[in-house]
Amino acid sequence: MCLFTNMPEFIEKYYSLAELWKNLPALPAARKYLAGGTDLVVADTCGGENSECWVDISDVKELRVVKETRDSVFIGAGLKISELAENRAVKKWIPSLAACAPYYASPTIRNTATLGGNLANASPCADGVCALAAAGAFVLLNFRGKRRKFPVLAILNGPKKIDLKKDELIEGFLVPKWKHRAVFLKMMPRKLFGIAKASLCLCYSGEEGVLKELDMALASVGPVIIRPLKTISLLKGKKLEADLVKKAVELVKTEISPITDLRSEADYRKEIVSVFLERALKEVKSK
Repeated sequence: MCLFTNMPEFIEKYYSLAELWKNLPALPAARKYLAGGTDLVVADTCGGENSECWVDISDVKELRVVKETRDSVFIGAGLKISELAENRAVKKWIPSLAACAPYYASPTIRNTATLGGNLANASPCADGVCALAAAGAFVLLNFRGKRRKFPVLAILNGPKKIDLKKDELIEGFLVPKWKHRAVFLKMMPRKLFGIAKASLCLCYSGEEGVLKELDMALASVGPVIIRPLKTISLLKGKKLEADLVKKAVELVKTEISPITDLRSEADYRKEIVSVFLERALKEVKSK
């Protein structure tokens, strides 16, 4: 049984980045950042957390906004998954996020968990990260006003491993505006409220069965979220004839490296990804 063993001595809460940066020198060196806390608290409960201080950024105003420009949508890292699911700009320009939200854990978790935390946890089964990657998103990192921008998957180094400097925050995500549709498919141990055995997110534009633009991401089938680049290249710009679909569903299995664990067998994960891709392409043809 997991018990609370290493709760920090205190939690510091801030409401703006300026306030946070100003007070950083006074905080204990062994500190971690708390937004939704759905992963951090679990780590503490099971004895995997030994910080002296948690820095609560759940109400930092700069992390709680959605902003539109002519070419992109900025999504603050502190927004809750449930908030994103109902946001007008997200529904219009990032349909993959809206599509994944109903499958994201449980309603309680969706009302607490943040999109930034979903990336920071660096889990191979992160639904939000999978949806962002398929939409072509970039992550914006911030340390004392100095920003770094990367494709969203570029800062993932492995399970629970992320390329963040000390006190560097995930400020948010920049998602390019392109008119497209999205398909999100997820296999879980239960119908709802489960961690994925495998997930697929496909973002596309086109007509008459031709994929003019296409991107795809896969979850729970490798050490990090995967974009199957060979399969994307095979399909992009092509008409979805039966032979092409057959080649794609076989090719995608060669681009993943699932493991066998308590949730599923590796071979099953390979098969379900190919089935998901076939279903997704069938849906594309029907539009």
